[in-house]
Amino acid sequence: MEKRINLLLYFFIFVVLISLLGFFNTYLKFFPDLNKFPIIIHIHFLAFVAWFSLLIIQPILIKRNKINLHRKIGKLSYFLAIVLVITILILAYNQISREIVLPQNSAAITAFIALIDIVSFSLFYIIAMTKSKNLRWHIAFLMAATLVVLNPGLSRLLNQIQHGLGMITAVFLPFAISISLVIFEKIKYKRPIFKSPYFLYLCIWSIIIVLFATVPKTEVWINFIQDTFISS
Repeated sequence: MEKRINLLLYFFIFVVLISLLGFFNTYLKFFPDLNKFPIIIHIHFLAFVAWFSLLIIQPILIKRNKINLHRKIGKLSYFLAIVLVITILILAYNQISREIVLPQNSAAITAFIALIDIVSFSLFYIIAMTKSKNLRWHIAFLMAATLVVLNPGLSRLLNQIQHGLGMITAVFLPFAISISLVIFEKIKYKRPIFKSPYFLYLCIWSIIIVLFATVPKTEVWINFIQDTFISS
């Protein structure tokens, strides 16, 4: 158990570092002079930092067998999850409003990415919390929710290396992680694949990617976004 908790802690620390690096050029390097940014970005960033702080603190509390404190602090995530969803929605709305008036806009794609981010994060978080007494499932879907939160920072970081690399990685990283964990559990612990939380995550993510590859290109979705934002 201790080894798995350590690995989880290392994973969350890695996620935090990648995310902060991803937002360095667009946000952090301007600190402490952050007046150029709207207040909603500051709220989103603070919620983002608080979420990742919880992810690091919670495994440490489990490792030290402070389960009651772990559960009490974990209740803060209810508030943070709501703040993250609301701020993602507002930031996405503002971005779509800017893109919709451009000659060659990507508003339809931006809107769908925001939609799947909000829906997938909310779904994974709800599963994680409803399975809070089952540590394996709880951890699996907290990891899944965290990968959603990781995507913006990871994409920004990798796009600095090569444009488009961030999107490719954001799509395929969850596949790589979930498939690896399903195989690991099967080989190491002889656990049935179809009852694995990582297999369920793999199935959900597969559906999300199929929708992402098809829906934003449809006339129905494009017209819906145009009618919604141009009329507003």
